[in-house]
Amino acid sequence: MTKKINSLHLAIFSFILFVFYFFLSYMTPLTHDDWTWAIHFGTDRLGEWFKDYNGRYLGNLTEILITRSSFIRYFLMGVLGAALVVLPLLIARTSKWTLSFLSFFLVLSVPLGMLKSTFTWAAGFANYNTAILCILLYILIIKNVFYDKAPKYSLFVVCIALPFGVISQLFVEHATIYNVFAALFIIIYSFVKFRKFYFFQVLYFVGTLIGAILMFTNGAYVKIFSGSDNYRSVKTDQGLFSRIYEVFYTDMYKLFIMNNMWLNIVLALVTILLLVKAGKNLSTGLLILKNSFIFILTIYAFYVPIVKNTLHLSFFTNPVKNANFEAWLSVLFYLVLILSVFLFVLNRNLKVELSFYLLSAAFVSAPLFLITPIGARCFVIPYLMFVLYIIRLLVFANESNWIDFSNWIIPIAGLTIVVALAYSVVFYHIKSADNERMEEVRQQVKSGEKAVTLKRLPYEDFLWNSTPVPGSFQEETFKVYFKIPKETKLIVK
Repeated sequence: MTKKINSLHLAIFSFILFVFYFFLSYMTPLTHDDWTWAIHFGTDRLGEWFKDYNGRYLGNLTEILITRSSFIRYFLMGVLGAALVVLPLLIARTSKWTLSFLSFFLVLSVPLGMLKSTFTWAAGFANYNTAILCILLYILIIKNVFYDKAPKYSLFVVCIALPFGVISQLFVEHATIYNVFAALFIIIYSFVKFRKFYFFQVLYFVGTLIGAILMFTNGAYVKIFSGSDNYRSVKTDQGLFSRIYEVFYTDMYKLFIMNNMWLNIVLALVTILLLVKAGKNLSTGLLILKNSFIFILTIYAFYVPIVKNTLHLSFFTNPVKNANFEAWLSVLFYLVLILSVFLFVLNRNLKVELSFYLLSAAFVSAPLFLITPIGARCFVIPYLMFVLYIIRLLVFANESNWIDFSNWIIPIAGLTIVVALAYSVVFYHIKSADNERMEEVRQQVKSGEKAVTLKRLPYEDFLWNSTPVPGSFQEETFKVYFKIPKETKLIVK
């Protein structure tokens, strides 16, 4: 890893990304929990320092801030949106335009459930996008442990290691757990490889422990584990393995990997590239494995777009049996990714690095087996780990002369621009419709109407509960936020 990145290219690309995500957030209205955090409930929780609410202290503070200042919200969403695309490039030490657009395309291609609960929902963004930002920044700092030369850390990063470790822990719970074990692994791996402990790694690990203690000593988690929390819980009415298996075949496999249709196609293609180019002069056993892996990767990559989305077929009429089939097929696909790296990547450093990204995707998701409910937003972290795996493997493929990126820049850039323009059109219509409906509401309130009509927004699948359900708590917070009299009836159309 001696090649240097082109800072000018990356700076230009980062600015373009910032502008895109800035205006995407500008065109996205506050929804659902955002109304709650933007009014007195947010400051009330802050006044009690989120006692018995949760230990996401920095996530909560971020949510309070961005729901009260539109410009700060646009700016932070612009910066973090760009960062989540660019950080995999920095970690892989590349500024290639082809990979830059590919990273952007993959981030744009998150499933709608993930998009609307992270990138276009302030409450989700404040906890989940910030958490993966911290993880990627940590990987950017420690990536040199995967090189031949012993790592070196500047005085600056050593000085910020402890507070950075603490800060990284105060956004979302499964990331908090992951950070502790990832930091411990890096310490052990570095010692085994270089026979040395590093101040940055140790201080960061101590910081993650302090942060984890700060988070999980919040009284909310006692309620969760005792079953007295109204929203989150740990099921205790069934055995541990029974609970894990139920989550596995009902929600986990879809949210973790199967719903990521475009990501899976790219995952399969880059891993097949590895198998084809690296898998030469093989023994009979490895040749059989190689061809079997290519077969499985191809089947899984196109199972969703062809079998499910085009033909609308199920292999079993029984929904439970079909879910089990898809769940185990997903496990097989994931295992093939790992085994392909383990068996066919000859460079030991790269083998460990790619394995670290793939295993991190599963490890950060593991705590979600025990907590209900889980949603698509919980899986933005493993999604970015898969993106990191793709970019890093393609950098190696280019350095090994397996692929010439100049042949791919036009189609990948074109595809990415089309998707970005499509998002822009969708959210332009959302913004226009939201302005129109809220102006109509203001006029109805001004004229003294006792019942106010609230129109639904177009493309609601791109937003997190953008219209309050009559009689719900969100209807109450919606009225307070938009200064609608409490006694006014909302009629949703």
